[in-house]
Amino acid sequence: MPLLEVDGITGGYGDTEILRKLSMKVDADEVVSIIGPNGAGKSTLMKTVFGLLHPREGSIHFDGHDISHMPPHQIVLLGMCYVPQVANVFTTLTVEENLEMGAYTQSGSDLDGSKQRVYEMFPKLFERRRQAAGKMSGGERQMVAMGSALMLNPKLLLLDEPTAALSPKLVDEIFDRVAHINKTGIAIMMVEQNARQSLAMAHRGYVLANGENRQDGTGQELLDDPNVGHLYLGG
Repeated sequence: MPLLEVDGITGGYGDTEILRKLSMKVDADEVVSIIGPNGAGKSTLMKTVFGLLHPREGSIHFDGHDISHMPPHQIVLLGMCYVPQVANVFTTLTVEENLEMGAYTQSGSDLDGSKQRVYEMFPKLFERRRQAAGKMSGGERQMVAMGSALMLNPKLLLLDEPTAALSPKLVDEIFDRVAHINKTGIAIMMVEQNARQSLAMAHRGYVLANGENRQDGTGQELLDDPNVGHLYLGG
């Protein structure tokens, strides 16, 4: 059974239909990359999976539970965390305070253990733990956001454009951290505009267009497909 299974969902914002009978899945310990042009429905898919939006048709199952109409705070308790593209840190709080906000269900030794685990994944955050998140670079803030989401040790981490507006060096660093997170046993579903890099590290990928799943396969299969390359990878 897949860790996450999206089956024929249709939905969007109010009467505006964005997703159309879309199906996809994420297996345990897997990295799945979602690519496609702007307006394809990638971020809407993320928000629908995490319960910020609810499908009008179809179903979403996570770890054996039907979460199709479940609110986000309940989905988090099942083991899914979400890092949105923007407004994903508390800028006036320190790095450590941001991590503690991410672990709102923990206290005492559990909280200390979670912080230690995140600091091992992101050594830079330990060095900057007393610094306000709003005074950090874009790449560092992204690490804070990812670290906060990891405080509850999720089974599945949703990442919406984790490398948006970052320099090439920081893009490589974020992808390196994503790979490291996955090696600890956490599955990852990632929306990315850096399609080539995200597919290169993905076990599987999906190509979205107009709210529909136009193509899927292993990351390498999609990279090698001339139609995908021409339409979505810039040649």
